[in-house]
Amino acid sequence: MVFWGYCNMDKRPGNRRELSHRRVKMAVIIDALLFLIVGIPVLFLFLWGTPFERGFICDDPALSLPFRSETVSTTVLTIAGFSVSILVVLIVEVLNTAERKCQRPCQSAEGLGFCMNGYSVFLVGFVLQQLVVEFVKNQLGSLRPNFFDVCRPQFNQSFCPGYVSKYTCSGSEHGPDEIRESRLSFPSGHASFSMYIAIYFCFYIQRRLHVTFSRIVKLFLQFGLVFLAVVCGLSRIQDNKHHPADVIVGFFVGLTTAVLVFHFVGDKILPVRDDSESLSFQLTDEKRCCCSCGATTPTIAELQSPAPLLPNEYLSDMSHVNGSVHKYTCSFKLNEKPTVRHHKSTPITPSRRVEDV
Repeated sequence: MVFWGYCNMDKRPGNRRELSHRRVKMAVIIDALLFLIVGIPVLFLFLWGTPFERGFICDDPALSLPFRSETVSTTVLTIAGFSVSILVVLIVEVLNTAERKCQRPCQSAEGLGFCMNGYSVFLVGFVLQQLVVEFVKNQLGSLRPNFFDVCRPQFNQSFCPGYVSKYTCSGSEHGPDEIRESRLSFPSGHASFSMYIAIYFCFYIQRRLHVTFSRIVKLFLQFGLVFLAVVCGLSRIQDNKHHPADVIVGFFVGLTTAVLVFHFVGDKILPVRDDSESLSFQLTDEKRCCCSCGATTPTIAELQSPAPLLPNEYLSDMSHVNGSVHKYTCSFKLNEKPTVRHHKSTPITPSRRVEDV
C-alpha cells in the first residue's frame, strides 16, 4: 500500500512539486556515487599504480635520449586545464551577454542550468578518459625515451645485442617515483587530457555561443583550444617524455572521449537552441533590456486635437454700436464638415449661387 501510494503521488497536485524535488535529489546522489566509483580507481592508479616491468633491447636508440625537465608538468597541466575550461565558460557567457544587452552572465535560471550541466558532463568525460589512460599505462608499461638515463639498468651484457628482460635500475640521481614514471609512456596523458578539453569545449562553444556581431569568433575560440592542445602534446616529445606514437594515440583517446561523451550525454542534457527561438529572442531583446536595466520605455501620448492656428482673442471681436456691446464669436467647430459640398468637376452656375445664398 505504501508503494502504491508513492507511485500515485503524481495524481495529487500538492505532492507533485515535492516528488520532483525528490527525483532531482535522487538523480544527484546517484550521479555523485557513480562519479566516485569511477574516480577513486583513477586516483589510485595515478598515485599508486604499479606498471608492468617491460624489457628492452640493448642500446635501443629510442630509449637512449637524455632526461629533461618538463615544460608542462602534471600539476601545471591540471591547474591550467581546469582554469581554461572555466575561462571558456565565462567567455561564452560574456559574449552572449554582449549580444543580449544589459544582462549578466548566467542571469536566467536556464542559462545557469546550462553552465552547470555542461561542466558536469565535462567532469564525467574527464574521469572516463583518465581511467582509460591510466589503465592502459599500467597494463602496458611502455618505456619512455629517457628510460636508460633515468633507470641506468644493470643487466648481463652477454644478452646484447638482444632482448633484456631481467635487469635492475641503479639510477641514484632519480628517485623511485621518476623510475616508475619512466615506465608509463603509452599513451600520453598530457595529450589526451589537453585534446579532450579542446574538443569538448569546441562542441560546447558551438552549442552555447550565439552572437551576431561576429561570424568568426566561434572559429577563433575553437582553433585556439585545439592549438593549445597540440602545443602541449608536442612539448612532451620535445622534453623526451613520450614517443610520437604516444602523443598521437593520446590525441585520439581525448578526441574520441569528447565526441562520445558529448554525443551520448551532452545532447540529452544540453538543449539545442532553434533559429526561430533565437529570432524571437532578438525581437524581444530590447524590451528585456529595458526591464533589466531599469530604463523606462517610451510611452505613446494620447492623440489630441490640433491647436488652432489663431488664439480665441482673434476670433472674437468687440464692437460698440449705439452704446451697446455686441460680441461676435466664432461658433463653428473644426471637426464639423460643411453641409454643402460641390464636386470639383461640377460647374457652379449663377442660379445655384443665388440658391446657396
